[in-house]
Amino acid sequence: MMKYLNISLVSALAVGLLAACTTPPPVPEDSFYRLTPQADLGTMVLDGSVEVDRFVASGSLANRPLLFSDKGSNAVNEYHYHFWIEAPPILLQGALVSYLRSSGVAKRVVTPKMRVTPDYIIGGRILRLETVRDDKPIGAVTFELTLRRQSDGELLVLDEYRAEIPSAKNGIETDVGAIEQAVNEAFASFVADIRKFKP
Repeated sequence: MMKYLNISLVSALAVGLLAACTTPPPVPEDSFYRLTPQADLGTMVLDGSVEVDRFVASGSLANRPLLFSDKGSNAVNEYHYHFWIEAPPILLQGALVSYLRSSGVAKRVVTPKMRVTPDYIIGGRILRLETVRDDKPIGAVTFELTLRRQSDGELLVLDEYRAEIPSAKNGIETDVGAIEQAVNEAFASFVADIRKFKP
């Protein structure tokens, strides 16, 4: 009887140890990232209200997971557990509103939710927003940005704005910092085009 009890005890212990060895590691927690580009204050060019519409995006560019590609590859992938704090069309709309306000390029900068009749309307389309992985990774963005006068519908600015900023192999937060700097550079080029003339 004692012999069978010992065998049962050893078997139970072995099963317990096996279960402990096969316990999966904890699932990583989700992380969320924002963009906070800042402009240098300059001269006001648009003497009126400027409305910034929500950016247009399709496919993975409209989703919250951060994107990455490998240099030389056309494949774009989504990171697991790493997300923008809002969907990129809303995130970049808010970022551009903040950037334009800090730049001083317009008298007032609003969004459609504020229900203000605008003098000018800015539209944006996201073409690229990702980390390009390599020995020297980069944050890469491309936006199509437009400025249109509301009174006659004239298109005053239309261009694609690209920027690539070096990152480092220090992880996702460093990559997000590089993307934020690239967004800042693209927005700066757009504001520079607005300042080339008085609409």
